Amino acid sequence: MIERQLDLALSLGCEAVACLADGIGREVIELQHRAEKAGARFIAVREPAKLSGLVTANDELLVIASGVLPEPAAVERLLAKPAVVAFPADVAVPLGFERIDPEFAWTGVVLTRGNLVERLTELPPDIDVPSSLMRLALQTGTQLVPAERRLLDDGDWTIDATPEELKARETRWIEAQREKIPFNAPGIAVAERAGTRLARDIVGRKSEAAPAIVSGVFAASAGIAGWLEMPALGFGFLAVAAFFARVGLVIERIASKGDTGAKRGSFVKLLQHLSDPLVIYLMYAASSQESDWVRLFVPAMLVGLLRLGEWHGNEDWRRTYADRILLSTILCAAAFFGVSAEVGAFIALLVLISRFLAPFRQP
Repeated sequence: MIERQLDLALSLGCEAVACLADGIGREVIELQHRAEKAGARFIAVREPAKLSGLVTANDELLVIASGVLPEPAAVERLLAKPAVVAFPADVAVPLGFERIDPEFAWTGVVLTRGNLVERLTELPPDIDVPSSLMRLALQTGTQLVPAERRLLDDGDWTIDATPEELKARETRWIEAQREKIPFNAPGIAVAERAGTRLARDIVGRKSEAAPAIVSGVFAASAGIAGWLEMPALGFGFLAVAAFFARVGLVIERIASKGDTGAKRGSFVKLLQHLSDPLVIYLMYAASSQESDWVRLFVPAMLVGLLRLGEWHGNEDWRRTYADRILLSTILCAAAFFGVSAEVGAFIALLVLISRFLAPFRQP
């Protein structure tokens, strides 16, 4: 949970993070590494008085209470300027949120001025620091901003959540990262769903890179199959490689959003860029009975038209043009029956016709 709080602070642009902790254990050290990897300074403090030396009066201070897991998009929207964010008390107080007055309860998040930290030294040393800063913010005129009740009703903003609640929320969050691909691009649509499901089990683990590795192995196998004059097998390998490349892209997308500032490699993107050269190479290998000109012209035109459609086509069909999983599957069957050049030319003709049936650019 505290990792998600840190990620929220980093995503909102915090340049320094102060963590109130009783000691420097493994969890705190991991948080420090996570913050520093994102380019932020991390300080663990035991006594509230030490905060005064870390925050200047001109700083903006984001405060997140212990045990609170906010909804990131809502926080960004509600904290457009300094504010104490509050829920209706009737629904929030029974859930464990701190009551502010008869009408409102504190959400556990406040953005205020840094000069309030100095006033903590005037208070007893055993105070609840986040709650005290919230009270000080209200006393000095910081605006109270109501948050929508639905954030609590939907479980998107929690306090002291149980492991089951956290798991359910994580599942919803991961599912929300999936691109809603229509089934006129069936290969990408299935890969997106498979990627979001797999992400629940492997994001943050060493196995996170497994889909990209599998994709790389099958892409290499596709090239070898073409060299051995087995293009049908090569297209089958390429379909699998394209599928796992898309799954790897989904995993990378979710992992990057869950680890703000993390540096991710471009291996998956490289694998996706390799799909088109492999399509051309395998179609060339599958058309040995044709002249070299035809063997190169048909796949080059096919790939070129698909790329143009993907970049500039109608929004409803761009994903279809980009679906190399579907293309490789079709060409696998065509190569098996020895008609890959003919099928490739037919697909290129369909793509060309489709470009005249819809505006070349969206208005």
